[in-house]
Amino acid sequence: MVTRKEKREKEKEVNYLFELLKTQNHFFKNLNKLLKTIDDPRHQSYITYDTEVLLMMVILKNACNLKSMREMTNEFNKEECIKNVGKWLGKYAKNLAYYFREVQ
Repeated sequence: MVTRKEKREKEKEVNYLFELLKTQNHFFKNLNKLLKTIDDPRHQSYITYDTEVLLMMVILKNACNLKSMREMTNEFNKEECIKNVGKWLGKYAKNLAYYFREVQ
């Protein structure tokens, strides 16, 4: 029988980004290419983040079971996450897009 402590130690060894990439490559080989082909209705002069980056962040938000865009912003704008998303998409950035809603 595996104890909880042993289970936690074993989970530390798992590279979740690698596991996610394996799953994507198996089931959705062209996901990144498909995301790049989506029409972007935004005015080009206002664009900071490409469409595939924004869409991939929302996909990751749901895959990570994050409940809100604010929670996604807080969790994803960490150095390790920015590097991992950059590796995944082949694009490196100083930070990821953030989402907020103005209170009126």
